[in-house]
Amino acid sequence: MAIPTPDKGIIVNWAIQTNFQLPWNRSQIPVDIFEANSGYVGTARKKRDLDLQYRNNAKLYHFYKAIEDIVTGFGHNGRGCVLRTLCQLGAEPLHTTGEDDLLHEIATYVLNPLNDIEDGVSEESMPYIEALQHGRQRKNCIKIYDNCSLSLIDLFTMLH
Repeated sequence: MAIPTPDKGIIVNWAIQTNFQLPWNRSQIPVDIFEANSGYVGTARKKRDLDLQYRNNAKLYHFYKAIEDIVTGFGHNGRGCVLRTLCQLGAEPLHTTGEDDLLHEIATYVLNPLNDIEDGVSEESMPYIEALQHGRQRKNCIKIYDNCSLSLIDLFTMLH
């Protein structure tokens, strides 16, 4: 994200970096990500029974908390801004102009806290799920989460 300064000769750039180890074998992927939410009903990519049970402790609320910390570092209420964003996405989900948009698919998955409840709803994920539900119920997200002075949704989307 680039932000021009009043001098217009200087631009401040911000980037978020994530490092992770990619699987080198298909059997190391714990969830069949190719089938999730795609409508694909074939058998070639069905989830296999593995002798070694993989337990993934990475939850979406960990990502939300990281974003909260970043926004708080800029002097805003990170928690309120993330909750407002999830509420607004509940009211008006992300849309794309193209058919196959990988970034849209990733953002849609990551910004839906309901994707985090396969083992049940945890206490940590409850505020994020409630925020999404408030949006789906068409409640006034700006009024509910009025402690946010920044619109995160406006940073990466446009209203059409």
